[in-house]
Amino acid sequence: MFKRRSARTYLMGLIAAAVVPVWLFAAYVLVSFATAQQEAYRDRAVELARQAAVAVDGQLRDMRMRIDAVAKSPAFDQGNLTAMHAEAHHLVVHGETIQLIDLAGRQLFSTDAAYGQPLPPVSVPDWNEGFDAGEGALVSNVYVDPASEEPRVAVAEQLTLRDGSPAMIAISVPTAVLHTSLASLVPQPWVVGVGDRDGVYVTRSELHEEVSGKPGVSTYLGQATGSSGSFTANNQFGETLLAGYVRSDFSGWLYAANVRLALVAAPLWRSLYILLAIGALALAISVLLAYALAKRLTGETARLARQALALGNGEPVEPLATRLREFELISDALVDADRMIGERTSELQAVLETVPVAVWFTYDPSGKQVIRNRFAADLMDVSGDHQHPFGAPDTVTDTVAFKDGELVSREDRPLTKAMRGEVTDHEEYMYRLPTGRELILSMSARPIYGDGGKLVGAVQISLDITERKRAERQRKLLTKELDHRVKNNLAIVQALVQQTLRNATDLDEARKVVLDRLSALAKAHDLLARNAWLEGDLGATIAAAVQLQTADHRVALDGPDVKLRPGQVMAISLAMHELTTNAIKYGALANDQGRIEVSWQVTADPSGELVLHWKEIGGPPVKTPSRRGFGSRLLEQMTASEGGSAERHFRASGMVCTLRLPLRDRDEAEQTTREPQPSSGI
Repeated sequence: MFKRRSARTYLMGLIAAAVVPVWLFAAYVLVSFATAQQEAYRDRAVELARQAAVAVDGQLRDMRMRIDAVAKSPAFDQGNLTAMHAEAHHLVVHGETIQLIDLAGRQLFSTDAAYGQPLPPVSVPDWNEGFDAGEGALVSNVYVDPASEEPRVAVAEQLTLRDGSPAMIAISVPTAVLHTSLASLVPQPWVVGVGDRDGVYVTRSELHEEVSGKPGVSTYLGQATGSSGSFTANNQFGETLLAGYVRSDFSGWLYAANVRLALVAAPLWRSLYILLAIGALALAISVLLAYALAKRLTGETARLARQALALGNGEPVEPLATRLREFELISDALVDADRMIGERTSELQAVLETVPVAVWFTYDPSGKQVIRNRFAADLMDVSGDHQHPFGAPDTVTDTVAFKDGELVSREDRPLTKAMRGEVTDHEEYMYRLPTGRELILSMSARPIYGDGGKLVGAVQISLDITERKRAERQRKLLTKELDHRVKNNLAIVQALVQQTLRNATDLDEARKVVLDRLSALAKAHDLLARNAWLEGDLGATIAAAVQLQTADHRVALDGPDVKLRPGQVMAISLAMHELTTNAIKYGALANDQGRIEVSWQVTADPSGELVLHWKEIGGPPVKTPSRRGFGSRLLEQMTASEGGSAERHFRASGMVCTLRLPLRDRDEAEQTTREPQPSSGI
């Protein structure tokens, strides 16, 4: 009869017989794995360098897009450097500077200073060389800003000013900003360094302050040839590195991902040591195997219990690695349940991230720790700095709130009130963010109750109604302005009809004169309607009034682009109509040879006075009229109604009329003389 032995004894013999061949096979696998692992590290190094290049070059391209937007703005086309400076100021973010520089090094403006403030010259010879080579936009090497003594880089674009002189627009940023973007991309234990075209460090994912602006190791740089590759070399700290690199086509910078060679080889050595230890302990393990198996059954049972507990607490449920099929079935069921719960949670999250309202949850009695959706983060200007997964609490933004013009403390705001069980429905609040931006929000809040009716949290939704409120105010202003304009126009029409009838010799003449003057008013209305009754072009106003009565070639117009207020458009239109009518009856348009020259200019004084000259040439001899007709009085009254004047001189060569109109009122004139102030940004 066979002697009965325990399963533990058979397991010990089986394991002892398997230890030696397994050990030898494991050694072979480890060596093969180490070789493959080193190749994988090389590929990984190149890939990390490429990812870093994409991220940093993306930031540089974004900088280029912003200066390109400024360079292509209407303000630049018009030569309005004040407006161009304001647009540039709105495009910069923390630490950035946009400068407009002529190629002699003179700064035309900088977003670091108010427009018009004296600025020191800058050195730009290296930019000139790049632009001479035909490059549209350039990325600089690292340089030290003399004011802040910090290393910076810049992206510049060449452009031509309105006077035809060459210049460039550049946006610069501290290398520390690029380090912030880079460091978040690099996993441990990797280190990614970025060097400019001269081999000077731009940034490094670690020890940025120690290396930025300093030259790299020449022997290291000498191996980074071509567009990409990998090598081993020593760095400035004496460490032997395995490096992978790429060179950017956009910036010409070198991006290199490094890992200490000792770390690459460490898994092999560690595995070999472990293998030796396993061989030495093989017999001891076989003795303890039976005990370990029983203990494992108990341990896996406990792990199943922990899976169930994690599922109940809403924590991730990891699959259970086990050789027991029954345990695996239970574990897979728990994992599937966790997956289905996660799908429902993802659906809820997708709804909250898609619905165009801001949503806040809180389980903090003070209401200071909140869970927000994407719209809430964007609304509070925190989406760029707080990238938390949905469900992770974050501190509320430090805002100032008003309701009906009264300051509202945080304890009396809807979310905090809901934590006390109070309900808020569609209440309007004005919020001022730390950036200075102001919002008008329609807010509703409800408490959240748990088991047994216990208050456990609160939810708040907010609709941004800022633009709607502004539109309402604008609509009221437009309605008021329209009422004012209609009354003015009716008054003008009434006066025209009354005076025309009073001075006409018969009804046919009165009808023709009234219709002609109303046509001139209608043309002026058409011009203003095209610009929403905000302004009208002087040249177009004159041309429209004259073309009603004579051919274009009989009248020559000469003057700069001038924008008129609605009342000035009406005055100029009627004045030109009366002057043209008079010229047809008695002046230069009364024969086939006469012509009219209309010219204008704007004075340089703060009022910006418009001076318009009407000159008749080649008409019949002109005599000073014995009396002032309605047309003369209308001409004087219309210009006087806008604060201007009209003067007529009857010369033998033809009548000359000079109209003067102030283009700005007193408040506007005073405003233009003040120094421009930086916007607080709402």
